Amino acid sequence: MGFAQQQRPNIVFILADDLGWMDVGYNGSEYYETPNLDALSKKGVVFNRAYAAAPVCAPTRGSIMSGKYPATSGYTGLPGQVGRPAKGKLVDAPSLPALPLDEIALSRVLRDNGYSTWHVGKWHVGEGAGHSPVNYGFEKEITGYEGAKWVGKRFRQNDNMFITDHLTDTAMYLIENRDDKPFFLNLWYYAVHTPIKAKAADIAYFEEKAKRMGLDTINPFVEGENYPANPWFDKDRMNKRISRRKIQSNPVYAAFVYCLDYNVGRLVAKLEEENLMENTIFIFFSDNGGLSSAEGSPTCNAPLREGKGWMYEGGFREPCIFYWKDKIGSGVINQPVVSTDFYPTILDLAGLEQLPNQHTDGVSIKPLLTGQDTFSRGPIFWHSPHYFNNGGYPFSAITDGDWKYMFNYHSGKAELYNLMVDPSERKNLIDSRLDKAMEMEKELNNWLETLNPKFPEPNTDSKQ
Repeated sequence: MGFAQQQRPNIVFILADDLGWMDVGYNGSEYYETPNLDALSKKGVVFNRAYAAAPVCAPTRGSIMSGKYPATSGYTGLPGQVGRPAKGKLVDAPSLPALPLDEIALSRVLRDNGYSTWHVGKWHVGEGAGHSPVNYGFEKEITGYEGAKWVGKRFRQNDNMFITDHLTDTAMYLIENRDDKPFFLNLWYYAVHTPIKAKAADIAYFEEKAKRMGLDTINPFVEGENYPANPWFDKDRMNKRISRRKIQSNPVYAAFVYCLDYNVGRLVAKLEEENLMENTIFIFFSDNGGLSSAEGSPTCNAPLREGKGWMYEGGFREPCIFYWKDKIGSGVINQPVVSTDFYPTILDLAGLEQLPNQHTDGVSIKPLLTGQDTFSRGPIFWHSPHYFNNGGYPFSAITDGDWKYMFNYHSGKAELYNLMVDPSERKNLIDSRLDKAMEMEKELNNWLETLNPKFPEPNTDSKQ
């Protein structure tokens, strides 16, 4: 019996915030501990090259809900940048303040096809009245930050309750009190975004572990160049130097990651207790790379280059797991996929019709989940015309197979890497493989021409 003839599957989509590709044990972290995600990785499908559609959170979240690249929808930047562009050698391009309401959001499609739709946690697809989850098709919206106040407090040490635990409790309550309809649980944690805080006992454990590993004796930071632009909240940023973390050694961040993983485990246990795992599509992802070059630089994405806000792999390669017991395969897939693909893939797995006029930039990756190794989703594109406060530059990029081509609007220079042999992006092949660079440049420019997107403009006040 095919998926369409079965009872519609439940869908659980967990999105972490700022969790880097290297922040999980199954990708090789030796200091952080993620036993529950590691267990899921052994049972489910792991995408080794799963990309966020942007190197920061808001546009990636919009891409998940719309199935469109940020440049297609116009929601390319952070809400805080609207009307307050970052300024360096260039001035940020304008961005919409929210994902347009005329986009047929994934949640709306699922609701209209008989699903209970619940959003729990951080949203950031739009701010303010008129752009909350309920405006995009969610029937229930519990952010943990109701009435401009955190439930209790965001981090409450006295009773060992953090907002991460509260959101999981809320999700478990919704599952326990469900009706007979299939449900779409969109559980988007605030963890592990700043402020970096964790439970005292967990911090003590990772402090001791750092000592055992000798990490506490190593200076984790390397001072680099000045930040290239001033964001709206720090007009002196360009006079400050980027401090990059070179090793994973922050015990508070490690404890924060551990708390996130613990709550993923709690939710999986609840689904198993309710006998739901056999008919639940379970997806885990993150919205952008780990924060490694600003705001205390709490993590390191090595061997990937840079992190949140940057055009390199550390900026938008994410941990990604799909699990559906006995319905999809297991193992590691090295083919690149991107956050726009969730929309058509979920529809496909649920036996619902595709909406190609909506998820224009997404491709159903069901063939990869079901073992069709000959499938390829084709090239993936980025257009991020903004400086972010992490040190990154406005850029456009394309990856196709093993290759990645990028154009940096700040420097006016292009870069080309073969990710198969150089995942750390250390050897720029722009000169030695000019033929490949020109081929990918043409493909990128052709894509941009179809969109007529916004570009950063020269800063007439800049002395750079």
